[in-house]
Amino acid sequence: MKEDKFIEKNSKVWKDLESMLFKLKSKSIYKLDKKSLDEFINMYNAACSHLSYSRTYYGNTATTSYLNRLVASAHSYIYTTKKSNIKNLIRFLTVEFPLIIKANMKAFIISSGLFLVAVLASFVFTLISTDNAVAFVSEEYIQHVLESDVNAPRDSWDPAVYSNFILTNNIKVGILAFAFGVSFGLGTCYILIQNGFLLGALAALYNIKNADFLFWSLILPHGILELFAIFVCGAAGIKMGYSLVNPGQYSRKDSFILRSKTALKMVLGTIPIFIIAGFIEGYITPLPIPGIIKYIFALLTLVLLILYIAIPNMKHNQSDLDIYKL
Repeated sequence: MKEDKFIEKNSKVWKDLESMLFKLKSKSIYKLDKKSLDEFINMYNAACSHLSYSRTYYGNTATTSYLNRLVASAHSYIYTTKKSNIKNLIRFLTVEFPLIIKANMKAFIISSGLFLVAVLASFVFTLISTDNAVAFVSEEYIQHVLESDVNAPRDSWDPAVYSNFILTNNIKVGILAFAFGVSFGLGTCYILIQNGFLLGALAALYNIKNADFLFWSLILPHGILELFAIFVCGAAGIKMGYSLVNPGQYSRKDSFILRSKTALKMVLGTIPIFIIAGFIEGYITPLPIPGIIKYIFALLTLVLLILYIAIPNMKHNQSDLDIYKL
């Protein structure tokens, strides 16, 4: 195709892309609705294809230089992140993060479902025979639970040390659940199931010791927040893996990058939650107070968590969520 015909055929797409880039100078890409963002990505992909064609058949002409600048400008909006400040951080934690959770509720349900099914499976298998517990928990720990007095006080408990250890371990689990999304989500599923197996087996061992009330009084105060954060990280990994399995109208690369940005936000939003859960587990859970108070405290954390997610979503409509479903 002659160069003038090439320009005539595709100039409308280039002009439309220029117009969109002009709008983005005063309006963040994060403010675009789903339809506008889809159009922007499609125009960008088309311009990339035109640039490749122009380089191949026309060489270093004015058309090629123009397309190179156009594509570079669009690329900077798609593949770079916006600068952060305290105001943006507060808005992210109080508004955007709850919206992201609501928008990706399907992935969250899958994540939590995998974990809870694993909990139930290992719980049942361990109840059938404690010999089965070695598939989920170390043999040394099994013997420790079965042979010790589970109601004995923890004289050696150091809140500062344990809080730091717990926080580090929980964040590690969350990051692994997210990062393994690159394995098409299979690694994420493995992390969720593995940790579900562990909790279910421990619950069964304490059930065998007739210490269910004690066990859950030690789990639920911090566990509500901790498990929520892990489920969110798992949902982020599943979202990232799904972007590779089903890129939709985007290229697999663009799909992965766009959805990974939202997935990363999901993980970042859990960090304060992990910190609070770690503090509770290190300082509040071990307190020598009646178990019923710990259950009430756990219920309070659940109510506050639900309100935290629900209230911002009450103030926004469906179109505000669509951008986070990509």
